[in-house]
Amino acid sequence: MSEKQEKKGIKRGYGMNERPRAGELGAFGLQHALIILFQTLPAPLLIAGGLGLDVVETSILIASALFVSGICTFIQSFGVGPLGARIPMVMVGSFVFIAPALLIIPESGFGGYMGACIVAAIICGVVFVLFSDWLKVIFPSFVSGAVLLVLGTGLIGNALANCAGGNGAASFGEPVNLMLACITFAIVLVLSVFGKGFVKGAAPLIGMAAGFTVSVVLGMVDFSAVSEAGWVGLPQPLHWGISFPLEACIVITLVAVCGVVEILGTTSATTTVAENRLATPDETRRTVLTQSVTSVFAGLFNAVPTISGSANIGLMGITRVYSRYAVSVAGGVVLLMGLCPKLSAVFSVIPAPVFGGAVLMMFGTILVNGMKIIMESEQTPRTQTILAVALAIGIGFNAVPGALDQFPFWVSTMLCGVPGTAFAAVILNVVLPGRNLKRQPLVQKAGLAGEADAEQSAEVSGDDDLAAVRQG
Repeated sequence: MSEKQEKKGIKRGYGMNERPRAGELGAFGLQHALIILFQTLPAPLLIAGGLGLDVVETSILIASALFVSGICTFIQSFGVGPLGARIPMVMVGSFVFIAPALLIIPESGFGGYMGACIVAAIICGVVFVLFSDWLKVIFPSFVSGAVLLVLGTGLIGNALANCAGGNGAASFGEPVNLMLACITFAIVLVLSVFGKGFVKGAAPLIGMAAGFTVSVVLGMVDFSAVSEAGWVGLPQPLHWGISFPLEACIVITLVAVCGVVEILGTTSATTTVAENRLATPDETRRTVLTQSVTSVFAGLFNAVPTISGSANIGLMGITRVYSRYAVSVAGGVVLLMGLCPKLSAVFSVIPAPVFGGAVLMMFGTILVNGMKIIMESEQTPRTQTILAVALAIGIGFNAVPGALDQFPFWVSTMLCGVPGTAFAAVILNVVLPGRNLKRQPLVQKAGLAGEADAEQSAEVSGDDDLAAVRQG
């Protein structure tokens, strides 16, 4: 603890570069691993459900996601050579890439989607190095807010479809599905409101476990795939092959740039909570470089590009353990989960209503965060015009995708949902008069976003001590 923090009366457990004793290190690491687990599962489960993959292919996606998240978290927190910011930051699959996956994979195949993700990760790394000062000019906060808002609306729709039984399911809409989803959702809601400490932070995971137990009692789970799966298995790189369709590469690159802006805010949110300071330029560069490299790695191992997970920031505020070594251990635990096919098979047989009920509130929070960012940005007739057009395009074509059936595939992909919102907002922000052309260092701007993220983490966790760290 620094002298400055001692004078301010901030009590801490372990600092960012302090290593807890072995027993505590394992316990703290396991807590982080459980939070990482729930942030990692939605991407493979939603993609598998949306594409109608069988249990075996779903298990491969889940194992890949856990394996990638574990390794990338360890690299980002512990540091490996030039990679890793060496701050307590976890890396998980980004939700932003779920909707584009469901549009691109049926047209270009899973290999085409993975190839596009790899190309996008490389381009984003190069763009950040060459044009970092311009990113916040092209992607101001209200654009990021609009993307989050549309992302939340799309994810909520997917969650509700899962609550009803999953798209294409023979039992879609049956009361038993909605009842199971409501039970899971109610548990998550109660724990989120009345839970304390780790229980509050892990509410979605606990709710999903409880809902899964109820579904087993009701005879809604087939464990045959679990019994057939082995205990240990190596990941399967490029399981579906790889290709590089141009239109898919363009769409994913546009979405990926939004992820670069997002991780800048989370970087400063992490250092603000852990050490009451903004991220240094070196930490920022290392964070983005690591995200780029790990996203390429994710593409090679059948996983969506990586992004920082913000829920663990709230957990650090609850436990007052900011040690990057604890997060590194969590990465190792999640990595081991990814090497256990039987565990992946267990996750793959979770009934869709259980998963839908568990993630519904989390996806709603994404939407609310987008609204909050928009409301906190400077409101002018220009920004309101940009937001009105971007949201109308993104939400409108996402609601009626058939309106673009007569156009080439890349047109419909570029205009629907998150890509459509980002594309329209960026183009209008560049061409409409009145834009502020003054470049500002991304670290400073990201620091402002980081403070907002830290405050949001305090609100989500309901922990006053985290808010005190932020205000200190």
